Amino acid sequence: MLTIGIIDDGIGAFSTLSKLKQAICANYICRICGEKPSYAKLKISDLYSEGRKAVEQLVQMGCNVIVISSVSLSTLCFKNLQQICPVDIYGCEAPVVHASTYTASGVLVAGCGRIVNKLRFANVIPCPMDDFYAYAEQCDEKSVVEYISRKLEPYEGKFDCIAIAESSMNLYKHCFSRVCPNVQIFDSLEGVARRIRKKYKKFPKEEGFCTVIDDNGEKINEKFAIFLE
Repeated sequence: MLTIGIIDDGIGAFSTLSKLKQAICANYICRICGEKPSYAKLKISDLYSEGRKAVEQLVQMGCNVIVISSVSLSTLCFKNLQQICPVDIYGCEAPVVHASTYTASGVLVAGCGRIVNKLRFANVIPCPMDDFYAYAEQCDEKSVVEYISRKLEPYEGKFDCIAIAESSMNLYKHCFSRVCPNVQIFDSLEGVARRIRKKYKKFPKEEGFCTVIDDNGEKINEKFAIFLE
């Protein structure tokens, strides 16, 4: 049976897991590096080292496909990781290009400042939300909605759609919709699940297992049980 590995530094992995499970039946191994600084805060050399370690670990565990759920890791290191990965590897990138086809004016891009402030598109409005991860881990939707509302207030009336460029934000896509009910929201998983389903649709459709591990390979399903229900 197909085994898909998911790499992230936090709960964004579970949004990726949910979308992939809807697309294809497989075994899933979510590799979460939650005890170290977030990927968004690492130097590129350290970020690549962490990514390489994660890829090698998942390949050793029998993964046939690897999905980089972290937008930071995917945006900054995907090509280098693709070169060393012996199995199919997919990245989740900021969905700016896709969102830009939807509007002729403004695409507000929400994510870590390190990523969104580097985007070079004429109709992009960068909106750094570096504290989002802290709110997301609290699993308190009210606080998440309030945070999003505060961050978007200065840009009211200036954008037609939102591209969420952080994996943990995918899990709270509906919260963005609550703040902006008439605005289309594009997430960083657009197209990834579709490409995997198209390539691997020949695989059996029976239910597979789902394992969550830390960077040492220890099983930590209980720690994230709320996201696996």
